[in-house]
Amino acid sequence: MNKVNGFLLMADISGFTDFIKIHNMKKKPLIGSKLASYWESHAEIIIKDLLETIITSFEPIMKLNKIEGDAAFFYVESLKPKDEAFNILRFMRLANDNFKCKLSKLQFVQSCPCDPCQQARNLSLKIVVHYGSFHITKIRDFTELSGESVILIHRLLKNSIKSDEYWLLTNQFSKFIETYQDYQIEKISQKVENFGKIDLDFVNFNETYDTYAKKSILSKIFNFPKMLMYYK
Repeated sequence: MNKVNGFLLMADISGFTDFIKIHNMKKKPLIGSKLASYWESHAEIIIKDLLETIITSFEPIMKLNKIEGDAAFFYVESLKPKDEAFNILRFMRLANDNFKCKLSKLQFVQSCPCDPCQQARNLSLKIVVHYGSFHITKIRDFTELSGESVILIHRLLKNSIKSDEYWLLTNQFSKFIETYQDYQIEKISQKVENFGKIDLDFVNFNETYDTYAKKSILSKIFNFPKMLMYYK
């Protein structure tokens, strides 16, 4: 077990719980399980595509530790935290932009009437980043991270923030950033289980991005072949 200082980052796809209502569909008699399987396959393909976009965005600067449902957990050991923090912030913006671009390109899935395809346009991205110490344990091809910093960053996603698209930066991360320039920062605090009240920097993107509109019937007809090829 090796203890290091470094950065931890969680990129979480918001709206995943409402996105898949398969558990309710399975309760319906006769066709319920078949429809649920159909919905589930489409949901998995969309989420996988979006997670791939997130992973590709961060790969040049951070290591992917694991996929946790609808979230990707990244880390990197730090030698020059001040320089690296600015770089991570830059790649966070890149991930936001790439995520939005991918969602825009996936609007053709609205040609499918299933709930995941209709709700995909409502998905968004939340990013939480922290700097601290953590343990790295390597067993064969697996890398396991542990320590208070790892617990903290996971619990920060379970917050009371009324937004689906934002960044949360701990003070341990923000101390390396002198100015944010392009970002409107709000100082907030959250009560975190076993950690008490935590002060955070909050960047809200809900009001800075346009929501993708629901497609017209004509557009859905036009995109129907493309949708079929995507799920083939």
